[in-house]
Amino acid sequence: MMNLKISKWKDNKKAPVVFVIDDLANIYIKKSKSNKLQVGEDWGHCGLDKNSMWSFLNKNLLNKFPDIKTTLLLVTKKRAPMRLNEEYTLNHTMNEDKKFINFLKYLNNHPNIEIAYHGTTHGKAQEEAKNFIQEWETYKSLDDAKKTINEGRELFKSVLNEYPMGGKYCGYKEGKFGKDSIAQTNFKWWCYHEDNLIWDKNSTDKRYQYDLEFIQGVVNIPTTVDASNLSLKIVNKLFTRKYLKSLYLYITSKKTVEKHIQSLYSNQEVISIYEHTSPYMTNNTIQYPNIVTDIENLNLIFSILSTKDIWYATCNELADYFIAREKCKLEIDKEYFKIKSDLLKDAELTITIPYEGVKVSLFDENNKFLKQFVINKDILHVTYNFKIDKRYYICQRVIYK
Repeated sequence: MMNLKISKWKDNKKAPVVFVIDDLANIYIKKSKSNKLQVGEDWGHCGLDKNSMWSFLNKNLLNKFPDIKTTLLLVTKKRAPMRLNEEYTLNHTMNEDKKFINFLKYLNNHPNIEIAYHGTTHGKAQEEAKNFIQEWETYKSLDDAKKTINEGRELFKSVLNEYPMGGKYCGYKEGKFGKDSIAQTNFKWWCYHEDNLIWDKNSTDKRYQYDLEFIQGVVNIPTTVDASNLSLKIVNKLFTRKYLKSLYLYITSKKTVEKHIQSLYSNQEVISIYEHTSPYMTNNTIQYPNIVTDIENLNLIFSILSTKDIWYATCNELADYFIAREKCKLEIDKEYFKIKSDLLKDAELTITIPYEGVKVSLFDENNKFLKQFVINKDILHVTYNFKIDKRYYICQRVIYK
């Protein structure tokens, strides 16, 4: 009993995996001469239609790896074009047409999907795309930031009957009021930084990291894998700029995306894979990463992960476990134990004990069977929604049903 511990990750998995896709929006942008929707043209407006963003993602990735959980970051109003005097083929707010509303509700009810917040307009267009001002950089004061965020949150709630639990800065630009604005608008979690730059650019920015932390009470979920960093095995991209960059990284520093993922996994860090819904922008450039251009690389990444002991989670699920883990402690009293917390009333946690050849089960103080421990190599674990301050005990009894 003295060896009882709270596991770092749910179900005592080695590492968590989150799949985060930016710029779900009520947009499509016509690039082909065909009258039919082509792959890549949809940002979300086309819903379940053939060749829509969602149809493409399901057919080419999610149906192959059904355990993946995805967090989609939603732009709530009309997204700004990249330059002045240009526009998307269609650009509506999230509540402007019934088709998109129904699609959002479909996604929100999907067990493997979370919809999160990604601003109202994403920013402000300029004469040149390189000068585009990201949304949080446009706020003139903290009050201005909070007012706009709360307008976006209310619009989100008007369609989905709930507020977003988290989100991400547009373009990873926090402006002057980023952290304060997020802390003061009731978000549980946030993607603050482009942490992949530690690996990609050898960044020494101390803000970047591969694990979770609290920033002003909000859970910081790092972005650790840019899926446009191609594996050298994706040879059909041999003469692309992205492939040549991967080749350069390998030649100069022996870096590969496979080694990066293995390092995150071995160190029990967050494997957070970052993408966009569409490759196409209004200024006739391709945005990276994106699910269309990167689809072969995504399949390779998730093929690697499918062989490992990982926990697929949405960002909100990851934040919930982290909060429970960090805000609770284990108190052992002879044969009983309690979960203690000054903040929570209950907490879903995974507790572990060494496996010594005997199967065990979890009981409450009234001798009621609750759940059987699971064996994973040399460790027994159980995941349960524990009531704070209630006594539990572990017994060498197995309940067969």
